[in-house]
Amino acid sequence: SHFGSSHFGRRFPGFRLCQPPFERAPFLVPFTAMPPKDAAAKAKADAKGKAKAKAKAEKQEEEKDRVQAPDRAAFEEELAKIQEVIDGFQKEQQTLAEKIRERSGGKEEFFAQKAELRAQLDEFSAKIDALMERKGDVNKAIGDKRQEGIDMKQQLNKMKKSIGYTSEQEIDERIASIEFKLWTDTITLKEEKTYLKEIAELKKNRPKVSQVNKMEDAVANRDLGGDLKAQVGSINEEMALYRDGKRKVQEKLSELMESRKEQLGDLPKIIEERDAIGKKIAEKVQERNALRDDFRAKEREFNQHLAEQRKLRQEKAMEERAARQ
Repeated sequence: SHFGSSHFGRRFPGFRLCQPPFERAPFLVPFTAMPPKDAAAKAKADAKGKAKAKAKAEKQEEEKDRVQAPDRAAFEEELAKIQEVIDGFQKEQQTLAEKIRERSGGKEEFFAQKAELRAQLDEFSAKIDALMERKGDVNKAIGDKRQEGIDMKQQLNKMKKSIGYTSEQEIDERIASIEFKLWTDTITLKEEKTYLKEIAELKKNRPKVSQVNKMEDAVANRDLGGDLKAQVGSINEEMALYRDGKRKVQEKLSELMESRKEQLGDLPKIIEERDAIGKKIAEKVQERNALRDDFRAKEREFNQHLAEQRKLRQEKAMEERAARQ
């Protein structure tokens, strides 16, 4: 009884009393024979801490290579700003287009009248050109006639000069005079040959005198192209009528163009402004497309990164599972 548990504990600290199921003498068992619970918990905590530290290191390594997801909110905000500018330009362009439509009224009628007047001008021009061609031919014929008269006069003068006499009677009188001299005068042989040669030349030229006379009549009575000159006058009168008609049509066309110009007012300037805004819209659309392309490229890069990370985690999990087995 004096070996009670409380008394035993006081006398033998660090030991406990074990009472077997049979009545035997009690024996002492040191408390250190079994591992304490706090040591196992500590070992488990240490293992868990190491695992966490390893996971943290792996996560840090993963974060270092992580590709940031593209900022969709910022992208959509920037896209909205560009679209707002485009909408403003399009509104301005629509206002200008309305002004252009208002001032472009009657366009079909204007072009129809213009085409009709142009056709009349072309018709007058074609007739004038045809008359000019005829006049050119007639003037050429007149020129040919004039040259023909000049040639005839030159030939006539040349023949007159070669003959030296204007009538057959003058030639006959000269021949008689030489013959009388040969018969009555005493002359040398050389002089005689000279006189005989002159008589032969005079007899040779005697028929040419009549030819010269005929040529003189031909030159005096030749056609001087009076009919051709009359044709030129007639052509000029007809051309004057066509030119006057063309001038009147040209005046109508000028009035039509001036009226149209007044109707349009500063339309060319408005069209220029519209085209300039169109260029600005095209530039903004190009900027918007470039922004979209850049964002989509970042999305593809990010998605590819996620796929690669999933693949790495799957491979690591498979390796760890294989190591445990």
